[in-house]
Amino acid sequence: MTTKTVFYSVTGHSRTTAEGVASAVDGPLFGLTDRFTSRPSGWKRAARRAVHGFDLAVLATLDVSFDPGDRLVLVFPYWNGAVVPAVSGFVRSVSLMGITVFLVVLRQVSGGDELISQLEDDIVRQGGTIGGVFSLRTLWRGSPRLRSLGSRVGRHIAEAAQGVPTSLQELLENAIEEETEGHARYLQLVERTTSRRLKARFKSLSADEAAHAQMLQQLYRTYAGVVYEPHGEAAASSDPVKVIDNDALLQELSASVQAERKAFTGYHAIAERYSSQPDVVRQMLSLARSDLGHYRDVEGMCRMLSRHQSRR
Repeated sequence: MTTKTVFYSVTGHSRTTAEGVASAVDGPLFGLTDRFTSRPSGWKRAARRAVHGFDLAVLATLDVSFDPGDRLVLVFPYWNGAVVPAVSGFVRSVSLMGITVFLVVLRQVSGGDELISQLEDDIVRQGGTIGGVFSLRTLWRGSPRLRSLGSRVGRHIAEAAQGVPTSLQELLENAIEEETEGHARYLQLVERTTSRRLKARFKSLSADEAAHAQMLQQLYRTYAGVVYEPHGEAAASSDPVKVIDNDALLQELSASVQAERKAFTGYHAIAERYSSQPDVVRQMLSLARSDLGHYRDVEGMCRMLSRHQSRR
């Protein structure tokens, strides 16, 4: 697993900082180039020209690649609200599946939140995971100071936990599978239960699970560009099934309680992990509230059946 540093620099500030980062993480350094990096003329003029021309840039070397578990450090300037086409174009041109990305933004005084949010969104859509964001001020700071700041950031990154992260797309795939399995499980219980009251409740739960899977599919399509095909059964079997007894029903409900607990805690974890994605947070918290209700409902059925059996 390697930490690779990629920078875009017109005036030299980002390059100097990136050199400090690359030295601290003991990894390769790559520079993004466009027709303005070779003719620096001040960041304001370069920003206007780059944004107007929207140069997507190219890597200085063509053999750069990422393996699952690698880490990428992006070092780039903040241009008072302007997007940096070279950086945005690079992120959108590579697969970041299984890659942890750290953003290092250089700014004169303040700002850059919108630019960071845009890049975070691009990174997540490419399968990457945000490992951290660092904002460094360049005003009145010369090259030695910037290189020192880069080294400090690099040491912090080097000390961060490593491993192959799970992408948002993979987390959504797992959630779709689990909701699909829940849908099938409740449909089976409808077929195997004699109680009209329980049948009605299981039908409602099954419909909710199907609706959850649909919501997740819409979110998955937003970030992956395709519809996910679940591997589990989406509907109950048409084969004849035996009527379930109370002991077996209680066992099935206990498994459902654990599944619903796993679901709502998992959705909360996704919302926390991708806090920079408002649509993800909104959907995850909505699903978490719904599955928390399912958890309490099914747990209540378990208690009711347990009391019923204890009286027998």
